Amino acid sequence: MPGTVSYNSLWYFLPDGLGEIEFLPAILEHFDHYRQQRPKDKEAGGQLFWQYSAEGHRQVASITGPRPTDHRSRTRYKADHRQEQVEIDSHYERDLYFLGDWHTHPERQAKPSGSDIEAIQEIYKTSRNPGPGLLLVIVGNGSVTDGLSVTWCNEKVEPVRRLAKV
Repeated sequence: MPGTVSYNSLWYFLPDGLGEIEFLPAILEHFDHYRQQRPKDKEAGGQLFWQYSAEGHRQVASITGPRPTDHRSRTRYKADHRQEQVEIDSHYERDLYFLGDWHTHPERQAKPSGSDIEAIQEIYKTSRNPGPGLLLVIVGNGSVTDGLSVTWCNEKVEPVRRLAKV
């Protein structure tokens, strides 16, 4: 999907000794496309998948959503869970691993709601193989470089620190 803005990768530091993760420009362009900039824009969301880069670090390499079967309104997003499992299985066959969820909020500086945190923790608790944790990314309607909220979720919930890499 062609974007109107060109992005460089954004880097974050994952907790629990997991190191750095890179959000590739195509992922940021996808976020940018679905920001809720107009009053009638509905929340959008989907899943994030990671792989190891050739240099050996983790990178967010694939993004899904929104789907026609998701339930969306201005202030709510409910994913089609059956389709999400199909996406997880399909990505796994290509050596891309489920990393977590993303969705938009109609606010400039995004932050997860209590129900967002509950939902991602429930996914973590009920997943067959959640790994060390899951990311929850909330995309605000400000600029993608300033309006992302990135949270690491497992038994605990903590914001993920952005790194000043270029």
